Amino acid sequence: MAFLLRVPLFLLAVCVVDLATGQDRILMMNGEIHEGKVLGQSTLEVRYLQKTRSGRLKERAEPTEEVFSVIDSLGKERVWYFHDTVFGNDLTVDQMRWFLNGERDARNGYKPTWPMIGAFATGAGLVIGLNWEMNGLFIPPIVAGAMALPRVHVTPGSISDPVMEGDMYYATGYARVARSKRVIRTLVSAFAGVAVGLAVRQLIINPNLDTE
Repeated sequence: MAFLLRVPLFLLAVCVVDLATGQDRILMMNGEIHEGKVLGQSTLEVRYLQKTRSGRLKERAEPTEEVFSVIDSLGKERVWYFHDTVFGNDLTVDQMRWFLNGERDARNGYKPTWPMIGAFATGAGLVIGLNWEMNGLFIPPIVAGAMALPRVHVTPGSISDPVMEGDMYYATGYARVARSKRVIRTLVSAFAGVAVGLAVRQLIINPNLDTE
């Protein structure tokens, strides 16, 4: 009986050691990388153990159709993505790899600083200058929608590998994530600008106009 109890404890200890020393990497089709100890792979799902922030081990599963590849702790890769236009997989394996690298770099390093400043200034300026109140709520969606159109400029230093710069598929993946990131952040910035504009109008400008 004591031996049977030791076996699961031993296996758990092995998993903990593996997670601490060498983790497997799961490359997702959205460019994200999940690290942990892969327990099993099939055409349906990839199951793995991942360490949570509290230090506990939690079993997770990802649908295989959302997984590009799995790289074990020794560097051996198993690619689940396949090129088949019938299924909508128009890019080859190598092209998709570059595309995902672009998505990953944009997610980690793209910073739409100037668009956010412009969105904030637009929201605050129009509300203050035109004395808009409820109409100011139309500003953020319009500004964010406009930010979906311009070309994406790569944030300096966000490219993880200089060799990838200029590649068409890398640039497409980068632009895809960066554009959505820019839209969301300018939307938030424009709302913040509208809020500041309303506060300035109500607390500073309007009271002074009433006393004249």
